[in-house]
Amino acid sequence: MEGISIARVAEITGGALIGDGERRICGLCAPDEPQADKLCVVWDRGALERIPGDVPVLAETGSVRSRDGVEMDHPREALVNLLPLFDRRISDEPCVHPRAFVHENSAIGEDCFIGPGCVISEGAVIGGRVVLQANVFIGKNAVVGDDTRIEAFVSIQDFVEIGRRTLIHSGAVIGCDGFGFVPGQDGKWEKIPQIGTVLIGDDVEIGANSTIDRATFGVTRIGDRTKLGVHVHIAHNCEVGPDCMMVGFTPLGGSSKLGRRVLVAGMSGIADHVTVGDDVTVAGRSGVTKDLKSGLTVSGFPAQEHMAEKRFQASLRRARDYGERLKRIERFIGNMAAGVCEGDI
Repeated sequence: MEGISIARVAEITGGALIGDGERRICGLCAPDEPQADKLCVVWDRGALERIPGDVPVLAETGSVRSRDGVEMDHPREALVNLLPLFDRRISDEPCVHPRAFVHENSAIGEDCFIGPGCVISEGAVIGGRVVLQANVFIGKNAVVGDDTRIEAFVSIQDFVEIGRRTLIHSGAVIGCDGFGFVPGQDGKWEKIPQIGTVLIGDDVEIGANSTIDRATFGVTRIGDRTKLGVHVHIAHNCEVGPDCMMVGFTPLGGSSKLGRRVLVAGMSGIADHVTVGDDVTVAGRSGVTKDLKSGLTVSGFPAQEHMAEKRFQASLRRARDYGERLKRIERFIGNMAAGVCEGDI
């Protein structure tokens, strides 16, 4: 059987080998679907009891007994190094597909893959080892950094700059017009021209169908190593600092700013012109309507410090209980007035 030995897994992960190190595995599996020829990655000790003894495991230190496997303090972190070993996706060999359009006044670096249907416009600069899957559009004077991968049907508009080693998933649109309108004298909406651009840092990941608007003037900026989930919207003139994470379905209103290492959980929103400090966590389904100082954890709508929001929610539940009790009291008093002595409060 091809694959790698469990001893090699221990070496790659820095974990401790338990049992037969020469045993080979051909992939990884989850505790719900254990397979004897794959390594089962377990970070919940309780799940080990449900896994047959002939299935090798990667689990927490001290939890692997009487079976083959690897122990380490944080087994989930090992996925970063292990999953690429079993990635079955075929790598793209460098070439420019004959059905791609590359403008004669553009520049393409070495060892790039330009897929079918791609359009590289005048003045665009593509770095080395870039992958553009099918039907990617690169606008005029746009820049794509080295080792960046752009999946199918992504649109990079004019003058946008993408950093190195960035991953942009299918359907994303970078550099579309910001949403800016003013009411005219005749009551009709007048479009404000959007003449700025977008700058994406290095090692950024942008989820499928996400959109990042160009600035009205100036720059919409995404910092290094920031990760955006699916259907994330970054409005015009926003600044997102380095090492931030915005989970799926989260919008960021125009001219808002996120500091460093900000986490915005799913389906939360941040209003226009709001500044969020460093190391802030915004819980899921929250609405941030005012500036937040560094280090806060907030939740609710409008978002407030998490413990204050928990107390508020608890008071709402108590108020509901009080309302039910008040109804019982009213019924009891009504019965007493009618001379009916039955029931209790």
